[in-house]
Amino acid sequence: QLKQFKNQNIYDTRGFITQDPDCIAMLKAADKLAHRPEPVLITGESGTGKELVAYRLHGRRTGRFIALSLSAMPDTMVQAELFGHVRGSYSGAITSRMGLLVAASKGTLFLDEIGEITPALQVMLLRLIETHRFRRIGENEDTEFTGRFIFATNELGSGFRDDLYQRISTFRLKTKPLREREADAKLILKGILTDAESKDLLELAWKNTTFKGNVRELLRLAKQYKVLGRDYLDFR
Repeated sequence: QLKQFKNQNIYDTRGFITQDPDCIAMLKAADKLAHRPEPVLITGESGTGKELVAYRLHGRRTGRFIALSLSAMPDTMVQAELFGHVRGSYSGAITSRMGLLVAASKGTLFLDEIGEITPALQVMLLRLIETHRFRRIGENEDTEFTGRFIFATNELGSGFRDDLYQRISTFRLKTKPLREREADAKLILKGILTDAESKDLLELAWKNTTFKGNVRELLRLAKQYKVLGRDYLDFR
């Protein structure tokens, strides 16, 4: 459950620390969905905590939480990662390999950057989600996937299939960028910078047009500020 800090309206859920009302509402929705079997689609900008939300959705499942980013992966590699293969199924397959669908049995398979996959891979995923069955490369019999699918993306391209979208977005959660959560940014910087340093850094960040506003970026800037000072901040 969401842990509320004593005498403060601050919530911590497996590393996602926030006092933003929108984020708190989203995390509470994730709690309600944690025991459900249906897929969930998490949308939001890079570095806004989508994997943390996915892990929250994993809940108390007995199987493992397995994450795979599909960004820039060729279809053949995605299939090999998901399905696995049997020994001798192709040149170089000297041993059998368990795919992630087996590894995530009774657990959660989190597929990130779903919006970037090719049309062919979309068709493959659609069938997988509809049937919960797959076949290892080189095998003749289907295997049942007993876990849960969770997906995430920055955005869905114009070529994304509507039937696949309908399947993966039974429930949809959206993360909020850090640049819209100044109070949360101060919480993240607490213990790294003084209050005065945090205020100065955030004023500089909010004014800089190249600041994307994600957690990793802010932590990198905080280290630069602490060690080298404000004149050596590297906004990219």
